[in-house]
Amino acid sequence: MLRLERYRSNVARFCFHYQQARYEHHKTVLAIRREDVSVWERRAPLAPRHVRELTSEGVKVLVQPSNRRAIHDKDYVKAGAIIQEDISESSLIVGVKRPPDAKLIPKKTYAFFSHTIKAQEANMGLLDEILEKEIRLIDYEKMVDQKGLRVVAFGQWAGVAGMINILHGLGLRFLALGHHTPFMHIGMAHNYRNSSQAIQAVRDAGYEIALGLMPKSIGPLTFVFTGTGNVSKGAQEVINELPCEFVEPHELKEASETGDLRKVYGTVLSRHHHLVKKNKGWYDPQEYDLYPELYTSRFNTDIAPYTTCLINGIYWDPQMPRLLNRQDAQRLLAPVKSPENEKVTEGCPVLPHKFLGICDISADTGGSIEFMTECTTIDMPFCMYDADQHFTHDSVEGSGILICSIDNLPAQLPIEATEYFGDRLFPYIWEMLLSDASVLFEKQEGFSPVVRDAVIASNGALTKKYEYIQKLREVRENKKYTGHKNVGMFI
Repeated sequence: MLRLERYRSNVARFCFHYQQARYEHHKTVLAIRREDVSVWERRAPLAPRHVRELTSEGVKVLVQPSNRRAIHDKDYVKAGAIIQEDISESSLIVGVKRPPDAKLIPKKTYAFFSHTIKAQEANMGLLDEILEKEIRLIDYEKMVDQKGLRVVAFGQWAGVAGMINILHGLGLRFLALGHHTPFMHIGMAHNYRNSSQAIQAVRDAGYEIALGLMPKSIGPLTFVFTGTGNVSKGAQEVINELPCEFVEPHELKEASETGDLRKVYGTVLSRHHHLVKKNKGWYDPQEYDLYPELYTSRFNTDIAPYTTCLINGIYWDPQMPRLLNRQDAQRLLAPVKSPENEKVTEGCPVLPHKFLGICDISADTGGSIEFMTECTTIDMPFCMYDADQHFTHDSVEGSGILICSIDNLPAQLPIEATEYFGDRLFPYIWEMLLSDASVLFEKQEGFSPVVRDAVIASNGALTKKYEYIQKLREVRENKKYTGHKNVGMFI
């Protein structure tokens, strides 16, 4: 709160000096665009209380009408916004996800998640349209502080929704393996009016676990959380509603073999727990940041064999070591030997293998989980990966590892996610309103480094920091050309 007030004070001083110029060059009008790319996208970048603060300061706010948006239009009207389809009057247009190419308005400033910074092929058409229409694009994903940490994100709510979903998925998977568990009474996150209702369902399941109602033949359940950021913290908030005991990674083996069945166990995995140098050496954080290719992960041997479910929330880059590949998955799917003193019957089977599921909240296809090559969806949230056949199928039955890798998890809890995201975006809205897309980017005044460094394109060109995107595109096109040429040699 103190940071917010200090920031507003700085912006207010700036606005005092430049107020006349602001209103001479363009009217201060902000538009909240309608989300129209996904049927499940019910979020908005700002909530009515954020709009109220803007309108009370004389900012005109336009909101495109939407029956799909979880927050009703009338709540924005009460906050002083104007509901109308035409938003061409605005100088700043904010959204959550990308607009359709045809709906981009030339020479405006847009802010949304563009998913272009890795030259993602699916979004290069969007980027070309932005360049052609001389749009100034601010990408939330690149709004970072001095430490490189994102300041505007939905991370926590991705973690909350993802954890709720995978508990539901585990209930289905256990049932397919012959076990009714308390997880069967937990639904998908979007089936609850809000997170409080979902959390209550998790608590109820936890109460049954504490009473000893988990089938004994499945053994202690262990959950591994990768990373220590907001995604991981959000997921941990949910599992803490179960009778969960957190242990250190080196204690996971014992917990998975002899743990109390009236509990579940969790561990939080940081880099130093599983990364080692390839040429035999300990993890050095400074060196890893510079040369991640010098390291390898021991997750597959030291942690995964004692894991029931992996909750993955880490950022991954192609230079970084993976957590799991196909060969690792094959080993993890090896049958588990039941203890000699444990009586096993057809009606009370043991699990076919310890490692049952992955909730890949990072949703980075072909990333830290190599065999997660396609995201699942809210409509079809789960798939099974059969490592032996290297095949993915939609049923929770059969052989394989259960995977949930939805890439828009916060959309399942849209009202709370909107308020959370808006709280983080709002302090930067004031300076974003100063943006005039017709002015050369180098001459644009009033941007802090957080906003300036997040501008991907302006005035019909990539900004200097993001010129590498074009190089990545050229490399990919060259590879395609070489590939086609080589194929032609064998025809």
